[in-house]
Amino acid sequence: MKIGNKQTDKSITYTLEECINHIGLGRFQWRLISILGFCSMADAVEMMLLAILGPALTCYWSDVTEIQIASLTTGVFAGMMCGAFLFGILADKYGRRRIIFLSAILNTIFGLLTATAPNYYWMLLARTLVGFALSGAAQGSTLMLEYLPSSTRATIIIVIELFWSLGSIFEYLMAMFIVPIYGWRVLTILSALPISVVAFCMYFIPESPRYYVASGRQELAEDVLKTIALTNKHSLPQGKLVDINAKDECGSIKQLFHANLKRTSCLLAFMWMTVAMTYYGLILINTSLMTLMNDQKDSITLKSTRCKMLTADDYKSLIFTTFGEMFGIPLLLFLLTRFDRRTTCVINFSSASLCFTLFLIMPRHQPWVINSITFIARMFINSQFSLLYLYTLEVYPTVIRAIAIGCASSMARIGAMITPYLAQVLIKQTFEGAIGVYILATAMAAIAGYILPIETKGRDLKQATCDLHSSTTSSVDNGIINKGFESNTNENVQHNES
Repeated sequence: MKIGNKQTDKSITYTLEECINHIGLGRFQWRLISILGFCSMADAVEMMLLAILGPALTCYWSDVTEIQIASLTTGVFAGMMCGAFLFGILADKYGRRRIIFLSAILNTIFGLLTATAPNYYWMLLARTLVGFALSGAAQGSTLMLEYLPSSTRATIIIVIELFWSLGSIFEYLMAMFIVPIYGWRVLTILSALPISVVAFCMYFIPESPRYYVASGRQELAEDVLKTIALTNKHSLPQGKLVDINAKDECGSIKQLFHANLKRTSCLLAFMWMTVAMTYYGLILINTSLMTLMNDQKDSITLKSTRCKMLTADDYKSLIFTTFGEMFGIPLLLFLLTRFDRRTTCVINFSSASLCFTLFLIMPRHQPWVINSITFIARMFINSQFSLLYLYTLEVYPTVIRAIAIGCASSMARIGAMITPYLAQVLIKQTFEGAIGVYILATAMAAIAGYILPIETKGRDLKQATCDLHSSTTSSVDNGIINKGFESNTNENVQHNES
């Protein structure tokens, strides 16, 4: 806190970061965590339909091909890729809260539309629109981060990912009891309803004060800070809020390739693409291998030999492997207490690559083998997914934080668009070839994590890209920037980043 002449209150000033740290974690943040955590659960419910609709639609529409089923999944991610990019720009320009509300409303409408699809092509359109709407929910992480004090920021952002796993388990449990009796249409209706609650809850959450400051509306930011302090039964710091208004344009894509961010953005793009390809690949691989085993046992066959409904044991396997994701959260918290962000990236991706290698070595016709390997792999991949969210939110300044997470999500959807053709089509033609792609991708992502130029552990959130130069220089002085790119002068740091 900056104190000039102590005789006047006007000379006492504080920054936004200092104010949020002073107010601390309290009732306001816990209410926000509950709402955005439920939002994450609702998103997971919609996303996990991908693993269930494929086998169900193969039985319902007997003329649907494997390529079309894979394209259905790809359509969802194509919609997410476009939506994440657009919603990221809009969230930086018009606020995080409005985008989350709009995303929830659209998601409810398009989710219900899915249940009325008369044929495959209407289903493809409806699910693509669902993907488009779902992408706006990623801004929940941005809003959450900007309300948290620095001492608890990393822990809360990571722990809130548990809600996603809970949503996944809830969807599998619903499907296990509903699909065999009432069919997939009832399941899609029920899956679309939770997200509508989020739209209502957003009424009780104010806009991010960091967004207000970045967009030059400091009085509104002060009003929000007063609300937080009142809710938490805490006082504001003495003095006046004096955060520098960002000179950079909010939501400017070109700022992602600012001299101090160019290499970081490129490496993160590849890592996001890989983690999504691997995460959804593990889910689809698990489903594909289970249906293949059912085929070998000549189990449930309806309409044609291609119809392989998921059994109760299959759903239990999906639930079991999803618990691996939940174990990924304490794993990540453990790793971050002992290592920095980049080293943890290397550990997660390398471990996932090893798990995929085990798929080639171990007998894959035993359910316990598939489930055990998938459990461990999903633990490390979910740990990495959560870490990438945290790192991306930390490394980019407020003026481009939303567009950064939007573009990162878009790159992730490219990987997710590729994975159905690997995990649902190629795997049935050449198992070794499909798994080999995942091994290579995760190994390369581990290298990308090692050479990330900026370490964010213990660093304050930045408001504008102009703040990054001093941060990067300081990181060099402390030996934080990767040694492979470390320089002895500030000029070399600028040269390396450009």
